[in-house]
Formats: sequence, C-alpha cells, structure tokens
Amino acid sequence: MNALFDMLDDRERRTLIRLGLAAVLALIVLIVLFARVRGGLLKERADSFRLNETAQRTVQARDKAKAEWARWEDAGRDLAELRTSFFYEEGAGFQALRQDLERLFAQAGTSITDLDYGYSDMEKEQVRKTLITFTYSGTYAGLKKLLAVLESFPKFLVIEKLEFPRTGSGGERLNAKLTVAGYYGI
Repeated sequence: MNALFDMLDDRERRTLIRLGLAAVLALIVLIVLFARVRGGLLKERADSFRLNETAQRTVQARDKAKAEWARWEDAGRDLAELRTSFFYEEGAGFQALRQDLERLFAQAGTSITDLDYGYSDMEKEQVRKTLITFTYSGTYAGLKKLLAVLESFPKFLVIEKLEFPRTGSGGERLNAKLTVAGYYGI
C-alpha cells in the first residue's frame, strides 16, 4: 500500500488526504446524526406511548361518564315515574289520601275513625309529606293484615312509627299507634 502511495505526487497525495479527511468527517457527522435521530425516535416513541395511554384513559373516562349519565337519566325517569305513579297529586289534596286510607282499612277488615293529620314540606326533595296518626285496636292477626294491606298498596305510603301502648297480653285487645306518611309531588 505504501508503494502505491509513493507513486502519487504531492498534489495527488494532498487530494487523497483531503478526501480521506472529508470521508472521516462525513462518517463522524453521520454517526452524530444517527445518534441524535435515534435518540429523537426513542423520545418520540416514548411520547407516543404516553399519548396512547392518555388516550386510553380518556376513552375509559368518557365511557365511565356516559355510563354515569345514563344512570342519572334512569334515575330521572324513575323519579318521574315515582312522582306520577306512587305519589299523590297535589291538586287532589289530602282527600285522595283519606279515601285510600278508608279503602285500606276496609280491606284489612278494621274501622279506624280517629285520624290525626300533620303536614310538612320537604323543599329540597320537592315533596310534601302528610303524616296520619291513628290507633289500631284489635288482634295481632288483624294488625298483621293491616300492615300487609299497607305494604301492598300501590301508592307510596310509609309506616313512620309503630308503638304498642298495650300488647294484648292477658286476654286484652292489642293496641298499636301507627304513624303513616303519604307523599305529594310539588
């Protein structure tokens, strides 16, 4: 190889050295660029992976929010059905409630005449609550039947309170003081 190099004159040697230096310089530039591009690609790949994870979390959050919205819509429909089917209409007044109680007492086979009424507005729930307090006097089987009739009634009547002043032991009649709540939509 040296013999070949000796055959060249000075001008050709300088040109060959310059070409060699240019090739080495080009190789160094290519190595630096390759390292930078590779580093940039790795960074882009990591960013892409993070963005993909973020997109997946966003899709999951969206799906969760849609499901939550659907539950709220179902709750709104349930509430509307509750107000129309199970609450009393405000325009009918408490007469409808009184008539329903008379029917319930007749179905249970008991007659209760002394009814005390109390009223309260539940503004947050947009409901008006009517409390009806009465005293049942009879047998345990009769009370059980009255409670079963109240429970199976299609309107929303809630037994708020049940007290037993006399339990019916020793052959006396059972006495129970009941407080029932009926609800009106406002």
